Formats: sequence, structure tokens, C-alpha cells
Amino acid sequence: MFGYVRINKMDLTFREYEHYKAYYCGLCKKLKSDHTELSRLSINYDITFLILILTSVYQAKSDIYHERCIVNPIKKKKHMSNEFTEYAAAMNILLTYYKLEDDVMDRGDLKDKMARAMFSKSFKTAYEKYPQKSEIIKSKLKDLSKLEEENSSSIDKTSNTFGELMKEIFTYKEDEYSIRLGEVGFNIGKYIYIMDAYEDLDKDIKSGDYNPFKEASDDRELLKKRVDKLIMMCLSRLENAIVSLDIKVNNGIINNIIYSGVYLRYRGVMNKSTKEENMK
Repeated sequence: MFGYVRINKMDLTFREYEHYKAYYCGLCKKLKSDHTELSRLSINYDITFLILILTSVYQAKSDIYHERCIVNPIKKKKHMSNEFTEYAAAMNILLTYYKLEDDVMDRGDLKDKMARAMFSKSFKTAYEKYPQKSEIIKSKLKDLSKLEEENSSSIDKTSNTFGELMKEIFTYKEDEYSIRLGEVGFNIGKYIYIMDAYEDLDKDIKSGDYNPFKEASDDRELLKKRVDKLIMMCLSRLENAIVSLDIKVNNGIINNIIYSGVYLRYRGVMNKSTKEENMK
């Protein structure tokens, strides 16, 4: 479900791109040090955006270091890490584990059970540090599962539920930023859920898996217009929430993500669906 909140590399300066990758590498390193080597497989760019936003809002000082890694063992890569890197790594683990748990409940495949077992140690560590966040995430995913069991065709109900989950994750603490950060998280969550459902529609129809857009799949042109409207609404509200935070640190990277990276990812999915539909 993740991978929709990304940069447009071509529109970043070299320094901005280096900074962004350093946050990503810092998250990867933190997953290994706080959890397990295996947990690094769950890393994603959406959680990197969480680090970027929280670091920029609270202007946290980051530790900067250079290390080689398994992906690039020859050249040392820049890493940036702070308190929000640790927090984001824990949230990443909680989301991954609960998703695996949901897969086990849905399918019961041996592969899913083995993956869940391999993440159980990391989950315990993250849960012990953030029990309240963990229980809220679990509750929201349970609500989402209930809607899926009911075969709900309401994209508003399903995407709002995932939006509420992401709202909790982006609300680092209760303070003067919590409402605005919650708005960022909520609209990021809605955007991710809607994009994932739309992109996976044909696959879900073929496999028989749940998808809130199934009932609207007969008229793809109308569905596309509906999704366009929903996504543009999410992105507009996301923009307003970020602007209201009056971010000064890493502003260029954040603007690149919300005005270019996210939009290009969205247009890529929409154009792909149109091309595939025309080929049928």
C-alpha cells in the first residue's frame, strides 16, 4: 500500500537530493540497529516523508555520518538521523507487522505466517516503546478490515479510516502543531489508500480480493474522473496543511514532494490505467 509519496529527482538540487537520501539511509540504518537486519526490507519512501516533515517542523538537530552499506559496499553514503528517525522506524515496523497479521487472517498462507514470525521481535520492541500508538493503529486497521468484510463500496469510509490511521502517526505529540500535522497525515493517508485501490483494481478483480472501486469498474471513464476529483481534493488539503506549518527547514525538498513528486506518481498511475484500458 505504500510507495506513493516520492520525490521528483530531476527537480531537486544535488544538495537537496543528497539530504533526502541521507534521511532515507538514516531510516534504513535505524531499522537495523533498533530492530533487525530483516526489518530493513520494509523501508519505504512514505515513512521517509514522515521523518522529513517532523524534522522540519520541530527543527531537530540530526547526527550526520558516512557509512558503507550492503546496497553500496564500495562508496560510503551519507546518513542523517535524529529522534524522529527512531520514531519513524518504530511506526514502519508497526504498520508492517499489522499488515502481515491481516494477510495471515485473510489468506493464512505459510509465507505470510513466516514473514509475521520474522517481524515479531521487531514488533515487540516498537510496541513496548509506543503502546498507545500501536493500539490506535491496530484499532484503525480493524475498522478497515470490517469495512472490507462488509464489501463496502464507500471509498470515503475506507480512505477516511486509513487517513485517520496516518493522522495518528503524523501527530507526534499534542502541541501547537498537532492539528496541522494531523491534517497532513490524514490527507497523505487518503491519497495513499485511493491510489492503491485504483492502481490495484484490475488485479483485485482477477484475484477476487476486496476493492472499493469494483462496483464502479464497468464505467472506467467515469471512475477515472471520480478518482481525479478525490485525489486533487486530497492534494489541495495536503498543500494547505503544509503551508500552514510555515516550514523553513528542508522546504525545497518538501515542496518538491507535494508539488511534483506526488503529482507525477499520481499522473503516472492514471495514465497507465488509461493506456491499459485502451489496449483491451
